[in-house]
Amino acid sequence: MNVILRIKEGKQDLTQSEMKLSKYILENLNDISELSVQSLAEKSDTSPATIIRFCKKIGCNGFQDFKINLVKDVSQKNNISTRVYEDITTKDTIKEVMEKLSYENIKIIEDTIKLLDENEIEKTIDCIEKSDKIFLYGVGASGLVAKDFQYKLARIKKTANFYLDSHTQLALSANMGKDDVAIGISYSGRTLETYKAIEKAKERGATTISITKYGKNPLSDIADIKIYVAAGEQNIRVGAITSRIAQLTAIDVIFVGIAKKDFEKTSEYIKNTRKIVEDFKINK
Repeated sequence: MNVILRIKEGKQDLTQSEMKLSKYILENLNDISELSVQSLAEKSDTSPATIIRFCKKIGCNGFQDFKINLVKDVSQKNNISTRVYEDITTKDTIKEVMEKLSYENIKIIEDTIKLLDENEIEKTIDCIEKSDKIFLYGVGASGLVAKDFQYKLARIKKTANFYLDSHTQLALSANMGKDDVAIGISYSGRTLETYKAIEKAKERGATTISITKYGKNPLSDIADIKIYVAAGEQNIRVGAITSRIAQLTAIDVIFVGIAKKDFEKTSEYIKNTRKIVEDFKINK
């Protein structure tokens, strides 16, 4: 668990007093481990109750658990040299664009891996393995991620249903059953079509899974299993790119997790799918 990242990523869900607390923590990372709940409350001009609530909100069992995780994060942070790039501008050379984009992509992958909950990933893998049918939901860029996931699953003989048309997606959700799995992909967690499809699937008794950015949102609120990816910096020029990279990272982890469960079979399936397209390669 990376508590520093969770504080930064979950700011939109904090109350005013929790925001004040988070600001103090981020500005005094090296000092927090030495403070008691009461001392931190006084220094941050909040209350012990706010601190305990804040710790639980970011996934810790309590203040002591929070301090232990924070010390680990600070130690790791101090040992890593991080390059900081400015936003991409119209004056940048292609070389500068390449460097900035690669930095942003690497960072979003690293942050997503830190945020992924191992237990939720394991539950997702288990549900997909045992499911009768798999249904994928997503529109726009998230729809392309869903399409990629559909293709990956097909390569290991797992049939997933996905249609780019959102009305067709909604229609499919109306006839799901308790042995089916519905996976909703929406970076914001606020895409109405995806939300409605998952809501209907849940009503029908299917297991529902959300893949969204970290933080409270309508889609993850109704999902049985919640998978969070990093939101990254609020950089309008690369935001759409990094959101896709974050989501692809999550589905790749799930895909590999499924594939390794019975690697003898899945490796054979992958070989077969590779072999069938070999004749269409140009050999020169």
